[in-house]
Parts: sequence; C-alpha cells; structure tokens
Amino acid sequence: MSCYLHSPVLHSCLGESLAKAVAAVRNNQAPHTQPFTLNERLLEMPYFALKQQRQPIEHLQRIIEELISHYQADFSDQLLIVASSSLDIMLHEQNTRTKASFSAADSTPLNRIANLLQQQYGFQASLVINTACSSAANALLYGAYLIKHQLYAGVTILSYEPRSTIVQQGFAALELTSHSGLYRPFHPDSDGLILGEVYAAAMLSNEAKEHSLCRVLGGYSACDTTSVTGTCEDGSHIYAVIQQALNQAGCKAEDIDLVKLHGTATAVNDRAERNGILSFLQRANAPNLCTLKQWLGHGLGACGLSETLLLSACLQQGLLPTPRHAYVTDTFALQHNPQWTQSDSLILANFFGFGGNNASLILQTTRQEN
Repeated sequence: MSCYLHSPVLHSCLGESLAKAVAAVRNNQAPHTQPFTLNERLLEMPYFALKQQRQPIEHLQRIIEELISHYQADFSDQLLIVASSSLDIMLHEQNTRTKASFSAADSTPLNRIANLLQQQYGFQASLVINTACSSAANALLYGAYLIKHQLYAGVTILSYEPRSTIVQQGFAALELTSHSGLYRPFHPDSDGLILGEVYAAAMLSNEAKEHSLCRVLGGYSACDTTSVTGTCEDGSHIYAVIQQALNQAGCKAEDIDLVKLHGTATAVNDRAERNGILSFLQRANAPNLCTLKQWLGHGLGACGLSETLLLSACLQQGLLPTPRHAYVTDTFALQHNPQWTQSDSLILANFFGFGGNNASLILQTTRQEN
C-alpha cells in the first residue's frame, strides 16, 4: 500500500501555512482563540479558530489554488477526496438563519460540494468520506489503496472542519468541551476537549517528490458496533485495529518509534485508547508518545490529515510537538523534550471516531538535511 504524501497545505489556528504552524510549535506560540458562549449556561468556552473567516467553499477553493500555484498541480488524472464530518452544517445554519427554516431543496450533500470542485478544477473524479473523526485518515487509507492498484495516478485529499454553531453547542451541552482551556488528555482532572477549525490539503502518489512529507506504509480501519456512539472501553477493538494496521504495513509493534495518540481529552475516549495501547507501554523499549490537539484543537473529521501534516513537517525538522501546559498523566509518559533526533521514524497514528469508527495509520518520515 506504500505511497508518498506530498504538496501539503494547512490553514489552522497557528496560521495560514504549514510553515507558520511548525514555527508556532517551535516557539510554543499559543493557538489563535475565539471563545464561544454555551447558550444553555452562559459559559464562555475556548475555541481554536482561523484568524481569517471565509465561507467554507471559498476556503476550499483557496487551498486548491495554493496547490496549483505552489506545486504546479495538474488534477486531470487525479481523484479528489473530500473528507469531513460536518461539511454542510454551516450552510444549513445559514439557511435556517435567513429563512427561519429549510427544505429538502436547500440541502447541500457533501458530494455536491465535491462535484462542484471536481468540475471547477478538472479532477478526473471525486468522492466524499464522512466517518466522523476518522474521515481524513480513511481518505488517506483509501487513496493509498487506489494508487497501489493503479486506479488513479494520484489522489488529492481536502479535509476540513469549519466553525459551526451546531458543533460547538452540541459538544458543550454534552459537557465534552474544556472550559479551562487546558488540554490534558489522559489526566484525571481533564475537563474535556478543545474544538478547532482547520483546512488541509495534500496529494498522494507512488513516487517521492521534492516536497514529500512522509510515506503511508499501511493502516487499517474498522467500525466497532459495541454501541451507537463510541468504541469498547476495554480497548479491545482499538487494539485489534492497531494490530491489523501493523500487519498491513508489514511492521511489528517493536518497530514503532512514535505513537501519535488520538487523545481527545474526554474520559471515555481516553480510557479506550489507553487500554488499547497498553501492550506498547509494557515493552522494554517502549515508543515515544505525543498528541497534536493542544496545537490544532480537535479538528474532528479533518484531524487525520491536518495532524499528519503538522507532525510529519515537525519531525522532518527535528522537532517533536510536546504539551503546551506542563502536566503528568496518570498512565502515559508523554514526551516533553521537543528535540527529535531520529533520522528515519516509524509512526503509529491513531484516529478514533464517533460511532466507533477507528483507524490507525503507519507512517514513515525522514529528516531533512539542513
């Protein structure tokens, strides 16, 4: 399944480029925050947002234009995959505000957006993947599979999560969002996740490029039907997905240098992930552990690509993203040393979604020589 991930574009709360995001991590720069108010209780909640606000379709067009201008991209032989978990929610909200209601004719299914972009930029075909927080990770897996079987010369993946009142109010009403602004996954005093707005794009191909970030060696995705909302808290399904991901990539657990935890900082999800990777922690030569949501917020369906881009770019420059706020977890020893000296790294990257859709990727990065 091995293929190369290249031509990265990232717009996030850390700035409107991947280079700015890496610099922000290096300088321990706080993400741009625009709080929102939980209507039910009039509580102010932190939210990691882009500084420049645009309509979602305009921002998608903007990042495609960046691909074209920066990397001389030609999409005529490429498949476009749009990965998100709430691509059309903002448009529903807008219709509701302006019309006080909306009908079936007002609906904006995800494939309509993908078809519009396909026609505008000349992609060979397009599709949408919406599997909650594993959406973009599944897009990477599916794109790599199609390239392996030579169904497309390349795959372009767009992933994003726009600012959405419905998402903000829903997560906050369920008491899943942090009010302190302290992202502390796997910590007994964690008060929840911090949502984030993010737009990302990248291309997949079977050839290395000058701007390649990493190789996707393999991975696995499956849906746990234990419940309608989440995965089994004993970690058994997560463990099984990770083992299958290693098998698909031709790796063993002992080969992994770094585990990128999903780490939502919500009690149930953290408990399931902790139990699912305990076997990694019990080996004599345990891998390093890191999280990314302290920098980008929880980008929901977009985190599979946005976190992969930021982590890969940081590791290429000898930088490991570490917690912004010093704390000690009850089980996990997250890395606090930002220096990354590995010249060739194997990464297990976890992305676990609402409804029990769990995905793990095996990535390989290399250091850039300065």
